[in-house]
Amino acid sequence: MDTDIITRTKQYDDLDALVENCEKEALHLSGKIQQFGAAFFIENESLQVTAASSNLADFLNISPDQLVGSPVKSLDWLPLSLLYNLGSKAGDRAHAFHEPFDDDVLNFRSHRSDEGILIEIEASIANVSQRQYLQLRSAILPTIEQHWEDKDFWGQLVSTLDEFLPCERILLYRFNELWSGEVVAEKVIEDAPKYIGLKFPASDIPAIARKMYFENPSRYIASTTALPADLLNQAEQPLNLTYSDLRSVSPIHAEYMQNMGVGTSFSIPIIQTGKLWGIISCHNSAESHIDAHLRNQAEMLVKYFSMVYSTHNSKKRLQLLTSLDEKVGAITHKLRLKDAQATQGFLEDVKRDFTACGAAIYINGQWFLSEGDGYDTNQLKRIDKVFQSDTSDVILHTQDIRQYKGLNALDPENVRGVMLIRMNYELAKARLYVFRQPEAQITHWAGKPEKDINEQGTLSPRASFERWSEVDGEQSIPWTKRDILFAKKLRASLIRTLTR
Repeated sequence: MDTDIITRTKQYDDLDALVENCEKEALHLSGKIQQFGAAFFIENESLQVTAASSNLADFLNISPDQLVGSPVKSLDWLPLSLLYNLGSKAGDRAHAFHEPFDDDVLNFRSHRSDEGILIEIEASIANVSQRQYLQLRSAILPTIEQHWEDKDFWGQLVSTLDEFLPCERILLYRFNELWSGEVVAEKVIEDAPKYIGLKFPASDIPAIARKMYFENPSRYIASTTALPADLLNQAEQPLNLTYSDLRSVSPIHAEYMQNMGVGTSFSIPIIQTGKLWGIISCHNSAESHIDAHLRNQAEMLVKYFSMVYSTHNSKKRLQLLTSLDEKVGAITHKLRLKDAQATQGFLEDVKRDFTACGAAIYINGQWFLSEGDGYDTNQLKRIDKVFQSDTSDVILHTQDIRQYKGLNALDPENVRGVMLIRMNYELAKARLYVFRQPEAQITHWAGKPEKDINEQGTLSPRASFERWSEVDGEQSIPWTKRDILFAKKLRASLIRTLTR
């Protein structure tokens, strides 16, 4: 084998191993916190403080050595609401905002974990009202006269957050099925680079980070360059900081943000149907503090948006189901006539409704092909033989037919994507094929989606986020959720029609 090929193969293997290690990074067990706040931990069994951050005296005028070992009943300065209002499940939290403490005003926060309660403390620099929150909440709802599409909901959420969060950029980042994401809404100061419409690869937010986004109401990084503070812990094992707002920053992520020109970052997950759907991300180029009360208000606003947007999507899905039912009824009605002309009309309707270049159906022991599609019955039978051997589902689809073993050499110029809709797994039964041609697809990335290995042999995030376009003309356009749903409904209707 060529030496250059061996070298490149080893580099790819090394890179894959580092990416895999990045996915396994124990972000919650760093044993450190960000220095914009302090923290201490009350252990369940002893009801004593068993850990405290090294910077505790900066906020409470109490050293960690003085606090560690103290019983919780001796902490008479601790707001009682942090304990009384705290739920019993891991991840539950309670707040006490704008609390006087000596000559300062502090924000307190408590987090429940399986092992105990983590108390976090920050300086209070803003005081917000419930009235202000209710006014902001009403802004993300359309009026009776308004009809909003998806982009209207996204844009209004970003604009509303921009009214009270002190950030230079606020963007809404939506995930796809493979966890790559796209910026679908953005508010940004003048002359700053814009990311609207650009995509980010799944590796930018690895699985462990996505899991923690799902489990927490937000993630705040006050400084991408500041060193963390240690947690002084009596236990041998590091504290589980899964639910901590102060949790320290992964060095790789800190470098990534610095490369992006970000000094401060605040992110809020958007949950839909029990899954991480997207993220609101707020950036400042210079380090700046966003008050805990403001962050909490933003969290509640995004949570409310998630409910409103979920209702909107439910209405959309109902409308889609009704529309598909009407389409399916109209096109399958033609097959009841049981003549070649009606079958040809059915295939033309299938082509149109799937945005396809061709269609073919096997019924009554005979193949029918839509007109002018540039492939013959022999090619179709070859495709059918391979697809029929795949019994993983009654509906199969691919963007590139050449990925199937036995079809890699088959390359009709105008057929690349294929969907099979079969009534059942018997070879002699009716089945429908839908074909799509190869089509140039342009993906606009925020920087070339590649990572490098640095001189220390560790993974290094990309340094550029300038628009980079990737063109792929080898595949068909993707089969969407709408296409799959339409195929399921069409299959059910075909079964009813053909078995009469």
